[in-house]
Amino acid sequence: MISFFNTCFVLCTVFAGQKDVEEYKKKCAARDRASLVYRGKEVQIRRMITEQQQAIEYEEDQKRRALDTLACGDVDEYVKDCKKRRRLSLAQRAKESRHHQQWRRKEAQESREAKARHTRNMGVDRRYVELAKEKERARIALDALRHAKCTFSTSNPFGSLLE
Repeated sequence: MISFFNTCFVLCTVFAGQKDVEEYKKKCAARDRASLVYRGKEVQIRRMITEQQQAIEYEEDQKRRALDTLACGDVDEYVKDCKKRRRLSLAQRAKESRHHQQWRRKEAQESREAKARHTRNMGVDRRYVELAKEKERARIALDALRHAKCTFSTSNPFGSLLE
């Protein structure tokens, strides 16, 4: 009986040990599953946080690009405005230059015309002065002839003109 008892005890012990091993394996498997589930959830949370951060960064990048685009548009508009103002300034200066050139030509023409009038008037004046001098000499000569008490006044064919 002892041997049966020993065998039974050994078998019971082996059977109890197998049960413990099986329970231990189950506990380990449950722990591993729980660990895997926990790590899966952590990875999922990290992935969601990363996706949220990427979405926020993407939105900020889009806003930054929109601002850059608007800034470039403003710069282009400013450059166009500067070019337009420069062009208008050049056109205004060219117009003023043409106006001054016209004014100088007009002044030069008026000056030439005034000199020509002056020269012509001087010539006319000289002629009238010469005529006036000639008339004065003729008058003086006639007066001298009238008062000279000349006897040839009757025989002079121009005597009637002299009186």
